[in-house]
Amino acid sequence: MPHLLNVWPRVSQLIAGASHILLLSDYDGTLAPIAERPELAALPERSRQLLSSLHGSDKITAGVVSGRELADLKEMVAIPGLVYAGNHGMEMEGPGWQFVHSQAGKLAPLLAKLGDVLKEELGNFEGVLVEGKGLTLSVHYRLTPQSLREEFFRSLDCALEGFGRGDDLRVTRGKEVVEVRPKVDWNKGKAILRVAASAPPGSLAIYFGDDLTDEDGFAAVHELNGISVFVGPARQPTRALYRVDDPREVATALELIARL
Repeated sequence: MPHLLNVWPRVSQLIAGASHILLLSDYDGTLAPIAERPELAALPERSRQLLSSLHGSDKITAGVVSGRELADLKEMVAIPGLVYAGNHGMEMEGPGWQFVHSQAGKLAPLLAKLGDVLKEELGNFEGVLVEGKGLTLSVHYRLTPQSLREEFFRSLDCALEGFGRGDDLRVTRGKEVVEVRPKVDWNKGKAILRVAASAPPGSLAIYFGDDLTDEDGFAAVHELNGISVFVGPARQPTRALYRVDDPREVATALELIARL
């Protein structure tokens, strides 16, 4: 998997030749460095300025696709008029349109109850944060000592099984986070395809992402004959066509796109 900046002359020709660009990115670990707590993952000002500038171009539709709750994502990015997809695309909005996945919305009360259970069952573990996000919830354990993690996972599994997650909820793991989502046929890839359907015909899709949930986004971009970029170290298993090292290099790529 080549480093995007090493093959930029070839990739830039494809981007420059596109009639329109659909430029989408994950947030945590992609646009913004991962932080110890979600509220501390601030968008670097350079990236905000670049996104704002790109969004102002008639040739570009820009947006952010994240596991964060939609309202939280909009507050963290704070660029009016972007396409925002929160909760892995189960709630989205763009200029003149809004979307909430109907099945996921029906399961929101169940997730709220589960959040209360997990806060009670996991409250004694150092560094654990249970984050309710309306349509999904996350259990962060980045600050939990390694010596407690085996016990933490046992307690988490017991709490989930005791709650009887059954056929309604899906549990996945990311970068020091456990995600609980409605078990519906929806993911970041489906969200990207829905956004692409409202973009100008022939748009070139570009997607940056760093985590397991972004793999669905990469697959969707490939369906669109677009460009997928994994953010992270070399030799990681991913569907992406290219990679960059970290959010700073994502900003560099955005700057190169802006120059085109």
